[in-house]
Amino acid sequence: MSAIILLSSCQKHPSTIKFPEGLEELEIGENSKKLCIDCPKKFVGYLDLTQRDLFFLKMNSKGWKDLIVDYPELEVIWVFAGQSEHIEKTELVRLLEEMGYPYSVIYDKENKFFELNQLDKIPYEVKAIQSYFVDGDDVIIDAEPGIPNLFRKQVIEFLELEERE
Repeated sequence: MSAIILLSSCQKHPSTIKFPEGLEELEIGENSKKLCIDCPKKFVGYLDLTQRDLFFLKMNSKGWKDLIVDYPELEVIWVFAGQSEHIEKTELVRLLEEMGYPYSVIYDKENKFFELNQLDKIPYEVKAIQSYFVDGDDVIIDAEPGIPNLFRKQVIEFLELEERE
């Protein structure tokens, strides 16, 4: 029994991802892909706007554009949380449009997503940015969107899992 408790306390990511009611979907440009929260294969990212900016998302702006073309079966959902003095909702949309980000995003002003998924309990040094590959509601593996080559490899492996099952 104590081994099970020890293993569960060492978990490196949440076991599931849920989306609370009342989150706002923001369209990014007129051609942004609508979100499908119920789609089975998802990349889900969380970024707390009060602690982080969009720099790493900008670094890989070409990667996001390629991803929507190369892997349309992968749903990409970013949850941008909190109200920042520097990046409020309209500025967030403007910055994402400027970089040509092709997906709609979720704006979570009250940070409900973080609370519901208990992301504070994940043993990361930096909890303000987290990302996962999710099948249904189940987290399969952490995602590394800030490392473009590794992220692309992870996408391929994650989508191949479905084909093998």
